[in-house]
Amino acid sequence: MISDVEALEIAQKLEDANDIDIKETIEKAATAGYLGEKHFYCTAIEEGGMTHTVPEILGDRYKSIPLDNLYYDIISKSLDFDGIYISLGYCNPNLRIPAEEIDEIIEYDDYDLEEDEYEYLMEYTLISASSIKKFRVYAEEGIAGHNPTEDVGLIINIIDGNYKAYFALRSTDQCMSSFRVIPFKTEYPKEHPLSFKNPINKILIEMIDETIIYKL
Repeated sequence: MISDVEALEIAQKLEDANDIDIKETIEKAATAGYLGEKHFYCTAIEEGGMTHTVPEILGDRYKSIPLDNLYYDIISKSLDFDGIYISLGYCNPNLRIPAEEIDEIIEYDDYDLEEDEYEYLMEYTLISASSIKKFRVYAEEGIAGHNPTEDVGLIINIIDGNYKAYFALRSTDQCMSSFRVIPFKTEYPKEHPLSFKNPINKILIEMIDETIIYKL
């Protein structure tokens, strides 16, 4: 698992997002398949942090559409307003995946309590387009995971003519409506679901970094 410092270094590296290939990154993220329709992997952000899918912008939120020129034209225009959100990682405590499909099992080892105070071992499945990992931590440590209707990714927008990217969590509620994105913060403790110090987020940050496609 990467350190707190390394997680922040990745975040700072991504903040200057001029070299991210947004189109290729969206298409790669969609191969993970955990959100269903490909068009849902990137959504337009409005003021206040709410996001809207391209079908919703076109007037039919339930319509399945391809990642074609119209799709990317809407995404491109959204960058000039309040930005876009690209879903790149997912955490679920209840997902069962065959052992042969797991790329890595990570055991948490930075406990604060005494050994005999731990009883309930939690196992989280972490998914990106690049890998699938398992993370194990005792519940008594208080590390917060994410809900099954949440995913982690990047907010990307244009500020003063420059692309900027920030890690965030999106609450999706079964992919059927408008959803809110909330940025990660450094001041939260490691137990907080939006903290850069949270071990689940650190693993997802590293996985997301491996998923992003950069321009040549």
